[in-house]
Amino acid sequence: MYNPPPGGQSQPPYGSPSPSSLQPQEDNDKIFAALSYIIAPIMSAVILLTDMKNKPFLKYHAYQSLVLGLALIVIYTILGFTVVGLCLTPALIIGQFYFAYQAYTKGIFAIPGLTDLTAKFFKDFPGGQNTTGTF
Repeated sequence: MYNPPPGGQSQPPYGSPSPSSLQPQEDNDKIFAALSYIIAPIMSAVILLTDMKNKPFLKYHAYQSLVLGLALIVIYTILGFTVVGLCLTPALIIGQFYFAYQAYTKGIFAIPGLTDLTAKFFKDFPGGQNTTGTF
């Protein structure tokens, strides 16, 4: 039988950061997180190569958008010169803006498949393997 912890608040899964550590520390953090999806993977690299990498919220979005940006580059390269690629491009761009909107308004969110892949690639990914929530 499951007994919830006192106070009615559940603990994060083992290995996951606490939700408070993945909150934006400044107002600009949300803007940088959103830009990391729109200008992926360039903005992701800027975040990871500067002092902004010390903020778990920005580091989470930088790693996730870096993997997303690299995946989109591969998709654009493979399908870019086909009719399928030309039809798929607007949907992928809309997806990037949607993820930017989610980063700005919701904060931390998981992209199914991509977030787990990011956690496997980067050992210091703040989201870990047990990131909760979906887009």
